[in-house]
Amino acid sequence: MTFALLSFAQEQLRAVQGRVRVVTPPPRARGRGLSELCREALGRPVGGVDIARSAVEARRIVLVVSDATREEPRPELLAALREVLPWERVELVVACGTHEPCSPEVVPGPFRDRPIHVFDGRAESELVHLGRTPRGTRVRLLRALCEAQLVVATGRIRPHYFAGFSGGAKSIFPGCAHPTDALVNHALKADPSARLGRVEDNVCRLDMEDAALRLPGTAGMLNVLCDVDGGPVAAASGHLVQAHRVLAREALECFRVAAPPSAVVVVADRWPVTRTLYQASKLLPPAGPLLEDGGTIILVADCADGIGPQPRVNEGIYRLGVRPQLPPNHRVVLVSTLAPEVVASSYAEPAPNLVAALDAALRRHPGAQPLALWRAGEMVTVST
Repeated sequence: MTFALLSFAQEQLRAVQGRVRVVTPPPRARGRGLSELCREALGRPVGGVDIARSAVEARRIVLVVSDATREEPRPELLAALREVLPWERVELVVACGTHEPCSPEVVPGPFRDRPIHVFDGRAESELVHLGRTPRGTRVRLLRALCEAQLVVATGRIRPHYFAGFSGGAKSIFPGCAHPTDALVNHALKADPSARLGRVEDNVCRLDMEDAALRLPGTAGMLNVLCDVDGGPVAAASGHLVQAHRVLAREALECFRVAAPPSAVVVVADRWPVTRTLYQASKLLPPAGPLLEDGGTIILVADCADGIGPQPRVNEGIYRLGVRPQLPPNHRVVLVSTLAPEVVASSYAEPAPNLVAALDAALRRHPGAQPLALWRAGEMVTVST
């Protein structure tokens, strides 16, 4: 691990260098550019949905991009699609899901020549009711998607703590869904099948896909897989579910990390996932397979934008989605820039810095060999 242009988490990890074993997913880039991979994927669609062919008769085409909380190669994705689509019939939608609406400038400048809709789930007049999924989740999606003959979800696939992996249908539902409907779906994260790195029988993901496929028009995807350093690995286009499954299998190999169990596990990553505890909580599940029962997880995240919606952080994220993936008995300690009294209102205990947190954890677990998961948001762990 190198420490040039240090982030908050890297500064903290540097202070305990030599005291913890740092593990991170290895680079897996294949030496081919993202643009080349995207073009190739569009030419070899999976599951019978050919985006270029579907666009020929489509009067209205909507491309969905993720909001600013997601680090994605938007320029390459959109450039590849512009090559095969009648661009004058294209609109763009920024999928904000249950997040606050972001600036349309998340769409790269060269592609702002087309209409841009920033999704705001509070604007109920802009939503269309499409019934319910087989699991009873109500489906209300952005009108622009419902009125399009072709909708293309774009994104970067990476581990997700309850949907298995991001990408695919997820940018449509919950990305462009009524917040209440999204939260009903998210309650399925409590099911034992809704786990990090698992997609095939994950009821939460299956519910998302059932919802997205209720769109009246053709729904397809163009997703990319990049390694931990952002190096291009693969891309897939085609059917929202079938193409996603192909890429998810590659992603599991790309992000799988094996390490020995420990009573003390540190989890850390880069921005933007560390900007709030709401987001940073998603770094905890990779510690689950490695943490010994009764152990301590130390979460290192600056949380410069605060806790986030506190009831959802404590209840919806931690209790429902994170805690079931951790050993029954565990402690979570947060090293952040937040005041101790602010942290105390969350599920975590505050610590002033990683040195102090590690010292306290080792007093509690004498003889432990501490493990640090750097880039925890980019890994699916297995115990050796």
